[in-house]
Amino acid sequence: MTDDTLEYCLKGLRDPDKTVRARNMEKLAEIGTPAVSSLMILLSDSDWVVRYRAAEALGCIRDPVSTGHLITLTGDSKDHVRYMAAKALGGMKDDRIPPVLVRLLRDNHLYTRRIASAGIAASKDLAAGDALRAAMETEHDLETREIFRKDLILMKKG
Repeated sequence: MTDDTLEYCLKGLRDPDKTVRARNMEKLAEIGTPAVSSLMILLSDSDWVVRYRAAEALGCIRDPVSTGHLITLTGDSKDHVRYMAAKALGGMKDDRIPPVLVRLLRDNHLYTRRIASAGIAASKDLAAGDALRAAMETEHDLETREIFRKDLILMKKG
């Protein structure tokens, strides 16, 4: 991998065509660890689409260096970005993550709540599982409540 390739892919995250953005995100994920520092910088970009794709790539790479940055991103003003930050964190192992995912069970965006639930199930964290059970009882969206229930079952199987 050359620096030119990395720069080309990073610029590609700004392309107006979402297919091009997705392809460049995948290439950055393939580059892996050498792309992490550049992707972490993009997590504070003014364009939410760039933040979203950078979080997605970091979630694929799963470098623990990015965990704190992704945790911060779960407070983003854009729901899509919070969703992708939660999804990225759900595939990582770090004791700081389950409490963040528990907080996201109360997010106003139902897809963010759903992906937080999946991350909790993957974590197998018992305290987070208790919080997921409580969230299931108060969840107003029926489909989301069912997802919470299935994730709790997955936690018990693991």
